[in-house]
Amino acid sequence: MTIITITSDWNNGDYYTGALKGMLLSLNGDITFTEITNSIPSFDVLQEVFILKNTFRFFPKGTIHLMGVMSEPSPESGMVVVYAEGHYFIGINDGRFSLLLDPLPAIAFALNDQESHGSFSALKLFVKGVDTIINNTFSENTVATDVKSESSPQVVYNDDSITGRVVYIDSFGNAITNIDKSLFDRIHRARNYTVYIQGPYSKIRSVSAGYSSHYPGQIFAMFNSLGLLELGVYQGNIAALENINTATEIKIRFDN
Repeated sequence: MTIITITSDWNNGDYYTGALKGMLLSLNGDITFTEITNSIPSFDVLQEVFILKNTFRFFPKGTIHLMGVMSEPSPESGMVVVYAEGHYFIGINDGRFSLLLDPLPAIAFALNDQESHGSFSALKLFVKGVDTIINNTFSENTVATDVKSESSPQVVYNDDSITGRVVYIDSFGNAITNIDKSLFDRIHRARNYTVYIQGPYSKIRSVSAGYSSHYPGQIFAMFNSLGLLELGVYQGNIAALENINTATEIKIRFDN
């Protein structure tokens, strides 16, 4: 049995997912198709990468992951198959794999798309990629190519501060940042500190152990199961309350 996942911005009311499922099952009836999510904001590759990066390792080795956001190929960025950590990934070679995988594989396998033209050409290429993996026909259907790299906003820190940004907002309105616990612990050194949200006015002066140790409406910070600093409002929505988005800067200042 082959497990295939899809992560996309294809609304569940559209026909795209159904068409893809039908073509894949026609290709091979021994396929299990799983939707990680089809609710990515339109064209938001960074959100696609964040969700897939934090879910794919929970699937069995050999799973094929389809990356459906901005999945139409262009002459500059074609669709490729990438193999890493025992998993296969099929998506556009536009730099997103460098944000998804660390270390980045040295090569990818570019799918021949000479027959894929018009709207939704990604459909045929996804099916061709899956068929290539299942039947091991890489030599017939692909050519080796470099994996493109793309830089992402990095956490900036010194001995007295850490500056990061919000990278994901979950369905409860909690804001997840790119500040990880290992860096925080290294800079912290048992000092008092303040977490600033979008400037000097909204402040948090401690990191909590979990969600439930707060009163309704209280703003809190905690390190979540991913080891990343998460901001929230107990029984509320911090993204709406503080007008937070995925470009919002978060700063931690440590007392001397």
